[in-house]
This record gives sequence, C-alpha cells and structure tokens, in this order.
Amino acid sequence: MTDVTTLGVVGAGPMGAGIAQIGLTAGMRVILHDLSGEALAKAGKDIIARIARLVEKGQLPEGYAAEAEARLTLAEGMAAFAPCEAVVEAIVERLEPKQALFAALEAVVGPRAILASNTSSLSVAAIAASCKDKSRVCGLHFFNPVPLMKLVEVVVAPGTSAETAERATALSKAIGKVPVTVKDGPGFLVNLQGRAYATEGLAIVQEGVTDVATLDRIMRDAAGFRMGPFELMDLTGIDVNFAATTFIYEGYQHDPRLKTTTLHELMFHAGRYGRKTGQGFHDYREGAAQETDPAPEIGDARPFSATIGEVAAGFDLLRQHGLSEGAGPVLIAPVGEDCSTACHRLGLDPANTVAIDFTAAERRHLTLMTAPGGGAAAQGVAEWLRSHAFTVEAIKDSPGFVLQRMLAMIANLGCELAQIGVGSPADIDLAMKLAQNYPKGPLEWAAWLGEAKTFAIMSQLHAITGSDRYRPSLWLRRRAMLGLPVHQAD
Repeated sequence: MTDVTTLGVVGAGPMGAGIAQIGLTAGMRVILHDLSGEALAKAGKDIIARIARLVEKGQLPEGYAAEAEARLTLAEGMAAFAPCEAVVEAIVERLEPKQALFAALEAVVGPRAILASNTSSLSVAAIAASCKDKSRVCGLHFFNPVPLMKLVEVVVAPGTSAETAERATALSKAIGKVPVTVKDGPGFLVNLQGRAYATEGLAIVQEGVTDVATLDRIMRDAAGFRMGPFELMDLTGIDVNFAATTFIYEGYQHDPRLKTTTLHELMFHAGRYGRKTGQGFHDYREGAAQETDPAPEIGDARPFSATIGEVAAGFDLLRQHGLSEGAGPVLIAPVGEDCSTACHRLGLDPANTVAIDFTAAERRHLTLMTAPGGGAAAQGVAEWLRSHAFTVEAIKDSPGFVLQRMLAMIANLGCELAQIGVGSPADIDLAMKLAQNYPKGPLEWAAWLGEAKTFAIMSQLHAITGSDRYRPSLWLRRRAMLGLPVHQAD
C-alpha cells in the first residue's frame, strides 16, 4: 500500500496529463505544473473531460469528475509541490533541464518525497547528478497513452535506495499500473529489448533474404505478432526508432547485437518516417494497398504430430513422382544453417535440395529456401504444400531462415538482459507482453523453441556469418549446455 496521498506532476503534455489523470482516478490529490500557462489550463480541462467520459461509460461513479476536479491543483510555481510525497517529471527529453528541475524540486519537497523521472531514454543517474540526496531519485517510465498502458518501469539508478524503489513500486500499483523493476541504463528494459525485433528484421531485408512485406507477414502469421517489425517501425516513426536505436547502440559501447543498418539510416535521412509522413517501409498514402488481416491467435494451432505426418507423406510422394523426369528434390530441415552450408556439409546437390523451416508447422505455416541455383525445385515443393492447405513463404538462402533467426535473436537479447541484470527473467517477459504486445516474452520464446535449439541457432548464425552480432548470451549458453530452463536464476 502506498503512502502517497498527494502526487506532483511536472509537465502538462500528453504524458504528464496522463499521469495526473491516473493519480486522480486513484483518489489522490494531484498538483500539476507546466511552464506554459496555456498548456496547463488546456491539460486541466482535458483531464477532467476524460474522467467525465469514464463516468458516462460507467467506469467511474456518478459525481467523480467534480470530485476529481476539486482534487486537481494547476500550480503556477514550484512552491506548490511542498506537500507532495512524490513528484513525477515529464518535461522535455533533454538532460540539462531535467537536472535543473530535480535540483529545484529537492529544495521544495520534504526529505522523504520520491523524485521520479518519466524519461524514456536518459540515464536516471545523470538526471540525479545535481541532487544532494540521490537515494530518493528513480525513474517511473510510463508508456503512451498512460491511462491505457498497464506497464510502468521502476528504474533503479546506482544511487537509488531500496526504500525508494519499494515505495515507487507501491505507488505504481496504487495508480493501477503493473510495475517491473529495471536497472538504469540506455533504453532501460522495453526499449532495449525491442531493438532485436526491429534491427534483425532490417538486417534480413538488407541482406536481400526477403522483402519487407514478406518478413512482416511471416512474423504475424507464423509467430502471432500483432505487427511485423516494419509495420511497427512505421507506427512509432522511423525518426523516433532510428534515434532510439542509435542512442542505445552508442550507450552500450557499440555492442554488435544492437547495431542497426544502412537501410534504417537511409529511410531516416529520406524523411520516410512511416504513417506520420504517409510513406515508410510501407505506403500509407491514399489508394495504396494495405495488408489489414490480423495475425491469428498464437493458441490457434493444429497438433504438431499430425502436421508433420502430412508433410512427411507429401515428401514421399514428391520423391516417388519427382518434379520432372529425374529424381525428386532432397528435402532438409536445417536448424540455424543456410541451405548452402547444409548442402556442403551433407554433400547434397544444391540445385536439387530444398530447405524447409518447420518452426511454425503447428500454424500450418512453412518457409522454404534453397542454395543459389535451386529455385526451380523450391517452386514445385511450394505448389504441392499450398495444395494441401499450408501457407508457404519462399525466401533466399539465409542461416536460420527468417523465423528461427528472428525468434532466436529476440530470445538471445532477453537472455542478455537477464545476464546483465536489467530485469528478472519473469519481468523481461511480462514487460514485453504488456508494452509491446509480444505473444510470448523473449525468454518464453527461448523455452518454446527449446533452450538447446535456440543456442544451436545462435551458434550457427555466429559461425556462418562470423559476426559478433550473433554471439550467444552466456545466460543462454550455460542453461542450454546444462539442460536447465532458461528462466533458471543464478
């Protein structure tokens, strides 16, 4: 239970107004301040209007809007924050103004008052640098729109006390949020973990493995994501996600696992930011064709054994009858390898070998690829599978196909976050499901694929490409080698 009865909010933009609103709906007194009197007045009216709509919908009792309005103070100056047990900052995302604000707040509020920043990217430790008492400074990173998004990251800087973290967590629960405790660092948890989905999609497309639409379709239809990575980047804005990706990459000392692509930067410089400009990786201009079919629910799956049995019977038919007068194609199911590497290892004819990814077979979704020169064989196999009600995507040769590669990268980064203590395994999974609508959390994907298989995919990617981008996390490596579940704590 929280000891906060009076909540201060600095900044009357969408985030600050949203935080003030949930404080009011939780029954607290809220003091809201902004340097712009006009913005402050507008935010006050909008907050009460939104609460009134909740009353009309029956989500709040009659008379609650008037009661909330009586508990809302629109403050002209900093002195008004004196009675606050907690103050949340939601001003411009620049370090110097935040540092100055926190130093000013420290001189006004009581000695036990929590000072929290809603920053999405800046270091909480850096924000607290000008404070005399850094132990009461933390991050409370809300997600937009604040009243609807359940997650809040409670960001613990090196100087943050355990008491402050506990009280911030209690406050988060009191205002209706689901808190996860995360370590201070570039991107905190959600924005850091989200790099894998976007940057690996970008890497696959830049390599010419497939196109944007196909990759998005695979991630929606085969894995159950609400949006493919390119649809998601277009929604958040390529100007926003390119800047965030660059900031996180630099903040983690250029770790190759967080590196983006030339394609990403080119889109940024071209001003093709996504939905906000009408063009991004997809075309949103009037008359442009859009894929609007939602991804199937992840639980809608046929039994795996029956699906494999049907495919195996089909393979026998293909071998018996062939796709031409010669022998039928050789069908392989590599894990982490590309078709070229598998053909070399097994001594197979690359022109007559088709690699099939069974990762999403439960959803009757298969991906085919061949080594250079094997496209004709893949066409015949794809036609036969489609005639038996499978969704089939064809891609160019790629270690780990698309789905293995994407899911393993998501899982591997989640394991790395657990390894360096950004969050607990359970909190990493919970945060991504609440904030990004992941059908499974990053470590849950590792468990779903199998720890040993996830490690094998990453090891093959690392060996074949020679890039430390695919360096397996030690967290994953140790658990895969010891046969332990990926959620096993140290």
